[in-house]
Amino acid sequence: MSPVFDEPSGPARTAPGADKSPQHLGEVISIRSNTLLGTNDVVGQSEARLRALLSSLDDLVFELDENGSYLAVWTTDESLLVAPARELLGQNVRQALGDEIGRRVVHAARRALETGRPELLDYRLDVPAGSRWFQCRLASIVGSALPSVCLLVRDITPQKLAEEARDNAERRLRHQTLHDALTDLPNRVFFSDRLDHALERTRRKREELVILMLDLDRFKDVNDTFGHATGDEVLREVARRLTSVTRDGDSVARLGGDEFAILLPNSTEAEAARLIDRVANCVKEPILIGKRATSIDISAGLAVFPRDGTEAEALLRRADAAMYAAKRTARKAREG
Repeated sequence: MSPVFDEPSGPARTAPGADKSPQHLGEVISIRSNTLLGTNDVVGQSEARLRALLSSLDDLVFELDENGSYLAVWTTDESLLVAPARELLGQNVRQALGDEIGRRVVHAARRALETGRPELLDYRLDVPAGSRWFQCRLASIVGSALPSVCLLVRDITPQKLAEEARDNAERRLRHQTLHDALTDLPNRVFFSDRLDHALERTRRKREELVILMLDLDRFKDVNDTFGHATGDEVLREVARRLTSVTRDGDSVARLGGDEFAILLPNSTEAEAARLIDRVANCVKEPILIGKRATSIDISAGLAVFPRDGTEAEALLRRADAAMYAAKRTARKAREG
């Protein structure tokens, strides 16, 4: 005995264009057997059990033909349907659910019919209850007069929202681990990782690579004169300006305090020198903090791969030494 979806007071399937007058959703579809009701007490008892089972489900139950047309609909919550149950009967899932989701459902239905194995898929859909995530299981209906599948659809929105919240929390934690809290630039750990990957590509392609180390001159005077809150805002503004004058493929990082670094893949010393000029000019522009304005000078040093080293640590040391040499030269010029 194979269960077939049916309306309690009419034929099992509603043809397109047939009467679709409103009716209580719990009575839209019931279950009958292929044997006439009333000819066997066992059949009646089986039908009653199936009715009770469907009535206890929070899931949506549909019968679809091989082309994805709705042959039957059962639900106890119409707000999870894209349209009232009677309006769905005879429609194709591509009309009801949209072309993309509908096409996926039709393909899954045909695979279930061809293989005899259930198919699973998830999708997001806007319904009267709101934007919801659904998981559906499609299985062929054995013994049906026409090829058809049972589509069991479950609202998995709470689980999906919990997953998204967990994923977002993990992304935030990873971002916080790899970025400077004040400027949101990559921190020293992230910069080192990018440098390692850039060196691998550079060696493989036999290109050049430049590292710039930058330090703000007399930044302590800013903190002492205007306070640390103003100093923090200056650092944020310097970070924004450094990002604005670099290329898309370059990496700007804050290594700590008033020290920054820029990684220039596939670049030359001449190109790096021009960038240093742009950086110096952009940070010299007055930085307005409320009604206060301050100007910043910057000292820079660079190292070129492979001329100044072939490993990350050697290049960083060379660039750092060049930066402090530039800083000493600037200090002597101010004092002289």
